[in-house]
Amino acid sequence: MDDIESISPSLPSKTRSNLPQSTIVTTRKTNATKDQSKHQSKHQSKHNNTQPSLNDHAAIPGSQTVWLKTFGCAHNVSDSEYMAGLLNAYGYRLAPDEDKASADCWVLNSCTVKDPSEASFVNLIREGQERGLPIVVCGCVPQADRKAKFLKGVSVIGVQQIDRIVEAVETSLEGNTVRLLSKSTLPSLDLPKVRRNPLIEIIPLSTGCLGNCTYCKTKGARGKLGSYTPSAILKRAQQASREGVMEIWLSSEDTGAYGIDLGTSLTSLLELLTTEVTGNVMFRLGMTNPPYILDQMEGVCKALNKPNVFSFLHVPVQSGSDRVLVGEGGMNREYTRGEFERVVDQVVEGVEGVTVATDIICGFPNETEQDFGLTMEMMEKYRFGICNISQFYPRPGTPAARMTRIDTKIVKNRSRKISKFFNSLDPYSKMSGSTVDVWFGVDKDNTKTKSVGHTKSYVKVLVPLDDDLVGCRGTVEIGKVSRFHVEGRVVEGSVIRLVPKPAGGGGLIVGGRKGEDNCDELNYRVGGTGDAGACGTGGCGGEEKKEGGECCGGESCGGGGEKKEEGRGEEQMDKKRGGKGGEEDKVGVSDKQKYVLGAGITIGLTLVSLGVYKSLKRKK
Repeated sequence: MDDIESISPSLPSKTRSNLPQSTIVTTRKTNATKDQSKHQSKHQSKHNNTQPSLNDHAAIPGSQTVWLKTFGCAHNVSDSEYMAGLLNAYGYRLAPDEDKASADCWVLNSCTVKDPSEASFVNLIREGQERGLPIVVCGCVPQADRKAKFLKGVSVIGVQQIDRIVEAVETSLEGNTVRLLSKSTLPSLDLPKVRRNPLIEIIPLSTGCLGNCTYCKTKGARGKLGSYTPSAILKRAQQASREGVMEIWLSSEDTGAYGIDLGTSLTSLLELLTTEVTGNVMFRLGMTNPPYILDQMEGVCKALNKPNVFSFLHVPVQSGSDRVLVGEGGMNREYTRGEFERVVDQVVEGVEGVTVATDIICGFPNETEQDFGLTMEMMEKYRFGICNISQFYPRPGTPAARMTRIDTKIVKNRSRKISKFFNSLDPYSKMSGSTVDVWFGVDKDNTKTKSVGHTKSYVKVLVPLDDDLVGCRGTVEIGKVSRFHVEGRVVEGSVIRLVPKPAGGGGLIVGGRKGEDNCDELNYRVGGTGDAGACGTGGCGGEEKKEGGECCGGESCGGGGEKKEEGRGEEQMDKKRGGKGGEEDKVGVSDKQKYVLGAGITIGLTLVSLGVYKSLKRKK
């Protein structure tokens, strides 16, 4: 049968009432569908050997396993945490990377900032299709480039529809594809959530931005600025504090622009949060661009000096040349180098020990050797402890993509030159022999022999591995200083527990079933290797970049290289349907008892939800 495309009326009535007019559902009787059926049959056979099955196991909502992969910035990570929370609240299991082949459906949350990250994402789509798996694509890529050929045959959710992830997964598992790309309202911050890091809450202050950078595709995906109300953000932060997080990251495409659309400001929000949120929580401010933070520097410095705010500011500059920043044929960054330097000078003067991070894009189309020389001059002047360096990559559909590119060899040489200088710096030399307070999370170093913490200036600190430090603050005597971190020993008797140690080390369901440990099911992975905001050249936050290489982060709009790490919908989903289906282990219960209990709960929940499910099931 030929491919059949139809508008939303082909869906059951309940589903149709929840879909926007632009939603398209496609039934495809193709080889891919046949492969998917074989995949489901294989999983059915596998499950039959281990647990009771119903006649139509694949059709039971919430009985399958989903693999969730995330690329990009902290905002994307937050979106994935919400989607994971919704899926888990509906009974879906979340597969870790090593078990992705056994998953029944793949959910890929994409980033449109750089070519390398998008290429990795496209390769995963192809891999999943070759396996015959239903795939749901989320994030900025489908929102910004909805007609991309690689999106054919997969379900698509835009950045403003993340609260409809369960609907998309269920439709995809039935063999159909759904496209949910209409722009709607901000999704609630109270949705269920699965934190990637159980001690870190990421709160999106807003989505979209006010800029029009010529190289950036994020504006096309996230749209114009849309801010959450201060009361909604405060409520979420207070809830996170009660749930035992140690850090709250305030993220958006541009935190400095927060509230302009609401008649409020970032500094007002910071004052509200730092005075009203109780508990042992440290706030960390995400990336901000110079134009909207410049007039707020007094308030920003006041906030960064508070004991419950990390003294850390990420302000991308991208170039040291005004001709590149604001000149004709340039980036259209809406600020000059002088304005950027005013921001840096004020925060360095006003906040003791502050860490200032910035981003550089090398080889923008109109960048001359003189322009690059001005960038090097600025780097030598400020000697930034953190600088995320990227090579320019043209993003399809942006004005910069139509500009004449500089020879690749020249771009690489400039990138190597600035990286060599950056790597030669020794920003932490004065810390040797000092004692500093350190906040310890769940992270370990790459060798798994060191516990990782951060100072108030968000400098990375390594100490001998001690799991009991998780969730604590302690005094560390610094003995060794490296380019991207310092090492030391914890002073005896200095450790204070700030928050309860997470059971199992991570993966807490919050919002829907707050605080419930579900580590084995929630160990989903986030693409990227560092920490970032959303629209610079990322990889900030004091995280270590690969020594000897270029620090090319997840926040870059138009930068190249490998990424480093740093919502909205039309209606709320009913959080009460589904259930875990007896997945959680209970102490003192035998495997046989758990087996019977799990089967009983699964069957019981299926029967109870039969009426709802019939309305959701696609008409034959």
